[in-house]
Amino acid sequence: MDWMRMTPMSKKGERNQEQWIRTENGTAEQFEVDTYLGKKTDLLALKKNIVEKLKKNQAYYKESRTEIYKPENTEPVLACPVCNESSKNSELKVNIYGAKYAMCNSCTHVYVLERPSKGAIEGFYLNDITYAATYTDKTAAESRLNAIAVPWLKWTMEVFEKAHGRKPRKILDVGSGAGHFVEACRREGLDAHGIELSQSSRDFSKEIWEIDLDGRDFLKVGSDYDGYDIVTFWGLLEHTPNPSAILEKAYEIVSKSDAGMVISKLPRWHSLSSAIQQLSTDTIIRHLDPMGHIMAFTDASASELYYKNKFKPAAAWYYGMDVYETLMQIATKTEAYDAFTKTGPVQMELQQFVDENIFSDGITLAGVPYKLK
Repeated sequence: MDWMRMTPMSKKGERNQEQWIRTENGTAEQFEVDTYLGKKTDLLALKKNIVEKLKKNQAYYKESRTEIYKPENTEPVLACPVCNESSKNSELKVNIYGAKYAMCNSCTHVYVLERPSKGAIEGFYLNDITYAATYTDKTAAESRLNAIAVPWLKWTMEVFEKAHGRKPRKILDVGSGAGHFVEACRREGLDAHGIELSQSSRDFSKEIWEIDLDGRDFLKVGSDYDGYDIVTFWGLLEHTPNPSAILEKAYEIVSKSDAGMVISKLPRWHSLSSAIQQLSTDTIIRHLDPMGHIMAFTDASASELYYKNKFKPAAAWYYGMDVYETLMQIATKTEAYDAFTKTGPVQMELQQFVDENIFSDGITLAGVPYKLK
């Protein structure tokens, strides 16, 4: 199995169309994929007391992740979470806080070779107040909605309508966090619901948006949402030990619609952020944070995950925080924080260049139900 892309050498701007080709045993299948490049956001404008929080978080992340990745808290990952190839057929890439990230030599997926046990993971996400607070700052709720959730929704509407010729009616957001995306959808008149396991996040959603998020397990209650047009995962699949089970359930839901789609926002391995973090393994608080992301996708592994769960890639959106991450790591090493904290507009424009050259640390992939050959 192999994936490749065909793209014009003369490509320019923020949108292109590519051909993504999957080959297996000499048989090739081709998919037309619309690519969207960049999402200009002044990230520093969303953050307050950044240097103070940065130092505090770096110390906390190093301590907490090192503790949870002790051998007594982990279990071996026997096979690649995407293609099920034995983990013996993988290559170690980087060790972060005791978490060993390796690349599968079959599908190129990157994942930790030993991960915290299910109980340790659930306890961390459900009970860790510091982690939950990252996403539930009341004072920044409206700013985050406008800067993050609204662009997500605009893109979702555009790619769905292009694929199906109509607007979506029902959207299910799984791993809703504090409910920003669900709120953005409802403001546009959509029938939107969210599933979120974290009690603190559900409480925040209720308090700030008056939205009751479903606190049940998606895999157990997905059938309650059968026929929804779209299921979204804005930063979920990289947390779960079995992303295929999640996408399989999503397929059951959207395949019962006359116009189904799944959308996942995923961390990318082939990125500037991954490069700088491999040189700064003791000060990481995002991207290859082994409790935030127990895996990182390549475009090939993301496409293969979709394909094996009966979705064909239809659109891909590349954007990230690579310039922010790079300057943050340099500032930490040199203690020259002004170059990091006072260059928001420059970072935004430089990130656009990184995104347009597909070296960003994030990909949002849209797929539509597809019958495997």
